[in-house]
Amino acid sequence: MRIAVDAMGGDNAPKAIVEGVMLAKKDFPEIEFLLYGKENEIKKYMTDDKNVTIIHTDEKINSDDEPVKAIRRKKRPQWS
Repeated sequence: MRIAVDAMGGDNAPKAIVEGVMLAKKDFPEIEFLLYGKENEIKKYMTDDKNVTIIHTDEKINSDDEPVKAIRRKKRPQWS
């Protein structure tokens, strides 16, 4: 099973998100985690990369973006 995670979303991201994934890996070693976001920022908080794939993104979809238009225009999610 794979779980996709927005590593740049939420409070204290990406630190809190990545730390949570590192904890989850211990309880669920059979799951592969896909972390989306700024690769260099995510790597700072990783303790190991077993069962974790980072998908680097350059653009982001903002909360005020219309979903359909954002998907059509923003092919490479960008973080500010």
